Formats: sequence, C-alpha cells, structure tokens
Amino acid sequence: MRAFLTTFLLGLAGGGLFTLLHVPLSWMLGSMVFVFGFQKWSRLDLQWPPLLRDLGLVIVGYAIGQSFSMKTLVEIGTQLPSMLTMTVAVIVISAILAYLTTKLTGINLQSTITGSIPGGLSQMVVLGEEMKNVDLTVVTILQVVRLLSVIFVVPFLVFSPLLADDGTGASAAGTDDPSFLHWSFILFLAAAVLSAFAAKKIHLPTASMLGPIIVVGGMVISGLDVPAMPGMLIILAQLCLGIYFSFMLDFSSAEGLSRFIPLSVVTSLCLLISCIGLSFILSKWHDIPFLTAFISLAPGGMAEMAIVGQSVNADLSIITGYHLFRILFILFIIPFFLRWLFKSSYFQAKQH
Repeated sequence: MRAFLTTFLLGLAGGGLFTLLHVPLSWMLGSMVFVFGFQKWSRLDLQWPPLLRDLGLVIVGYAIGQSFSMKTLVEIGTQLPSMLTMTVAVIVISAILAYLTTKLTGINLQSTITGSIPGGLSQMVVLGEEMKNVDLTVVTILQVVRLLSVIFVVPFLVFSPLLADDGTGASAAGTDDPSFLHWSFILFLAAAVLSAFAAKKIHLPTASMLGPIIVVGGMVISGLDVPAMPGMLIILAQLCLGIYFSFMLDFSSAEGLSRFIPLSVVTSLCLLISCIGLSFILSKWHDIPFLTAFISLAPGGMAEMAIVGQSVNADLSIITGYHLFRILFILFIIPFFLRWLFKSSYFQAKQH
C-alpha cells in the first residue's frame, strides 16, 4: 500500500507541476516523467496495479462513446476506403523505415519490421514470439520508443501555432459540475465498467476501452441522454495512464543495444512526419479538420490519441474509427502477411 500511495503522490506532484507550467496533457506527461525519474534515480519502491490502468481506459472509453452519434457512425462507414488506404500507407512507410534501420545497424529485417509496424506493444511482442529469427528486445525497443515519442511529441504539435489554428477548440472535454455523482451518471459508469469486463472475456483488443466505447456509444445512438464525463475523472484517467506508461520506460534489458535507441527515436519521428503529410491528404479527401485527421493517423495507441483529441475537442468518433480499424487490420491481416513474407526466398536466403 505504501508503494502504491508513493507512486500516486509522485504522479500527482508531476501532473500538478506540469499544469502550472502549462505543458500539454500535463497530468499524463507530468506523472509519467516524475514517476520514471524517481524509479530511475531513487531507491523508492514504486508500484502501480494494472487495474488502475484499466480504470483510466474505461473513463476514456466512456468519453469516446459519448461523442458518437448516428451521423458520425454513417460518416465512419463512408470513410472505410480511406481507412484502408491510410492504414496500408502507414504500414508501408514503417516497413521502409525498418529496412533503413536494418541497413544502418545490421539487425535482421524480421525484427525491425515486426518492431516498426504501429500495432499495440503487447500484440506485436506476442506476434514476435511466434516468429522465427525475431529479436524480442529489438521489437520491444522499437514499439516502446515509437509509442513514447508519439505521446510526447503529438501534444506539443497539436497545441502549437503550426497545427492548432484549424477551427478546433482548445478546451478539454468534460464537465466540472460538482453534482456529477448523480445516480444516473453512476449507473452509466457502472455499465461502462461491466462492458469492459465483458470485452475482456471475449478477448477484444484494448478491451477496457473498446467495451465502454461500444456500450456507451450504442446508448447515445439509441437516443439515451448519457451524462458527460466529469473533468475531474478525465484528470484521473490521465494520471492512471501516465503512471502506467512510466513503467514502460525501462530499457535495462537492452544492454548492448543502447546505441540503437537514438536511431529508434529518429525513425519514430520520421514516421510521425510522414503521418502529417498523409493527414493533409485525408483532411482534403473528407473535408475534416486537419487536427482530427492528424490524430486519427498518428502512430500512437488509441487511448493516448483519444486523450489528445479530447484535449483539443477533435472528433473522437472519427479518431477512434481510424485507430480501431488499424488495430483490427494489424491483428487479423498482418500476422498472416508477415508469416508469408518471412518464408519468401529473400528472407530464407538471408538466413543462410
């Protein structure tokens, strides 16, 4: 209990300081930096139960579900061709960067490709375990560095004058109404929590967030008046996720690959720049705000990008649609493609 409370207080202090400094996504980034720093340079025993990470995802999922409507559902349906096009484009760019990484480091291409594809960390590590000649340390470094690069860079980009002035609001979603603990809100939140458990039982990707998105979004579309997610709970979600991400920053297992990390940062930034270019195309293709397009295509996790989108009042339903499509595409298509690719004559020749 002491380790948990210490971790929470550190995260709270970091979030509070970053808020005073007006850092974008202050509660998530501040808690992540503070907890990681104390983990790295102190002997404090820090712990953060996965259940609190799931709580953060439930809150984010509820907020995303509340943004759905029949109109946005129809719009997502009309954008399926562009979802496929942009997903394939991002994966192709990732593969090109993986090839360049292999040329510069000598690490085998199977490992760099598996690590460079912007799927979820856990999904790609599991996929790497099933493949021959894949170095899981390389996969983990590439996935974690990409995710953390996006988490740190994207908030500063979307709040910068370069990208922010496209008609999108800059205030965070949610309400600070002190009466938010009304019984109706508690009932809807309980339904979101139960839906997260159900989604885990049937093994949906990012179940703790996707379950609430489906259930709360379904209730909104059916015409129910779903209470807004309070701003206080949005802050709690950022804290829960920021502290959780801080425990992903441990590269101690990389050993001799430490020189590989700076290159991973460079390739992650190159992928992000490429996504900015694709976002201009997508925003013109469907006449949607550039920020919504950019956050939809950014190679980060769905939860992190949803929080970014929420902070600038971007269209969460569109953002979720693109990220969910990419997750499902990578889960169901990419494993079969990589198995076929790694059995090709090119890769077989490389092994001999």
